[in-house]
Amino acid sequence: MDITSYIIHLERAVDRKDNVEQLAKQLPGRVVVVDAVDGNELDDASISSIYRQRTHKPSYPFDLRRSEIACFMSYRKAWQALIDSEDDYCLIVEDDIVFEEQQFVIALKLALESASRNSYIRFPIKNREAVGTLLGSSGQVKHYSPDRIGLGMVMQIVGRDAAKRLLAASKVIDRPVDTLIQLNWITSVSPTVVFPNGVSEISHQLGGSTIGSKMAISEKIYRELLRPIYRFSLNIIRARAIKNEKTSQ
Repeated sequence: MDITSYIIHLERAVDRKDNVEQLAKQLPGRVVVVDAVDGNELDDASISSIYRQRTHKPSYPFDLRRSEIACFMSYRKAWQALIDSEDDYCLIVEDDIVFEEQQFVIALKLALESASRNSYIRFPIKNREAVGTLLGSSGQVKHYSPDRIGLGMVMQIVGRDAAKRLLAASKVIDRPVDTLIQLNWITSVSPTVVFPNGVSEISHQLGGSTIGSKMAISEKIYRELLRPIYRFSLNIIRARAIKNEKTSQ
């Protein structure tokens, strides 16, 4: 299959190396391992060069951890790698995924039928996005524009023009990468979804998340209180953006 697959992998995550090797055998086309940015090695100057709180509305209510900033920077490396190549689009995956091959092949084939330089096609691990507009189907597998964009990265097909817009929109960041993807009025990228897709995530079997860390109970409570307020603000701004888009058409 004529597509490049990028695996984002943190070198010190030795528990994931075997899975990276397995993915390299299973993923389509040429496989490239992108060396993930290590949050433990980020200095204050590197962080201040890209991270600035409350850049976009709604304001993201939590401080980003170094690992979250590093994760975002790793995706920027993958997007830049696509732009530096001659490819129109690529597949980007995280190193803690596995897939049921038969269903994945069907889902990937369906996605590639409409893939272009403007594509951003998500392969989420959970069915959290209702169908807005159906773009295609193959058996039970559907490719659709969601009513709302969900969280999570794990796997995407990204077009080179979409990658350019994402890089431009993330020269300064104020929230995790998947949360920025939800702000399509900022990125000018309209994600679509393929589901079911056969993709699942096994970080719990590979030493746990390389992003998450243990939180104090007080911080967990604080986050649980602020999340619905943030989601409410997000829905208001999203509705306003949709209204403005319809008005300008």
